[in-house]
Amino acid sequence: MKTKYLIPILVVLITAQSCTIFSLNPLYTEEDLMEVPDLVGTWEEPDEHEYVSIELLQNNKYLFRYMEDLRKDGTFQEVDTVSYEAGFLEVGNHFFADLYPYYHDEGSDESEYLFRNFIPTHSILKIVKEGNELQLYLFNFDRLQELFEQNRIRIKHQMFDDYIVITASTEELQKFIEKYADDPKAFEDPAIFRKIE
Repeated sequence: MKTKYLIPILVVLITAQSCTIFSLNPLYTEEDLMEVPDLVGTWEEPDEHEYVSIELLQNNKYLFRYMEDLRKDGTFQEVDTVSYEAGFLEVGNHFFADLYPYYHDEGSDESEYLFRNFIPTHSILKIVKEGNELQLYLFNFDRLQELFEQNRIRIKHQMFDDYIVITASTEELQKFIEKYADDPKAFEDPAIFRKIE
């Protein structure tokens, strides 16, 4: 049995937007990680037939799976799953998830050698939980790209056509996230999920 970590091949979590922001370093230190038993379970975005599943792995790390389904004759058929190792933490007055690609494979894969050429990165979600509702916010790529290009954001990074890779330390990353956490223009509209189990 093998456990491998891969960079997502620009798979976009939750929304159809093709641009996003990654970080080489995590948003958290081990001391920052929180237990989040109220997030464990399965959450549904009914309009899009999309699901998020959260379950405990170990040491305050969680398995965060994003799933789409295809409904035929009233039956559920899972057609796509993207899995992440998630760490949850507070930055300033806000709650975030740091997602790191997680791939579990019991057999060999011809593409294994290809994946060795990818560098795993972290992606960040802002999370707001209200009752039975989970709001997940992605960063607004266009807005942050504009700020980077105007040198109004000075955190260490590398820009590509469709994504930005932040190369700064965890401490610098936390300061950056805290600075923009209250700026609604820094985030896309949320994907809203409701707990179903």
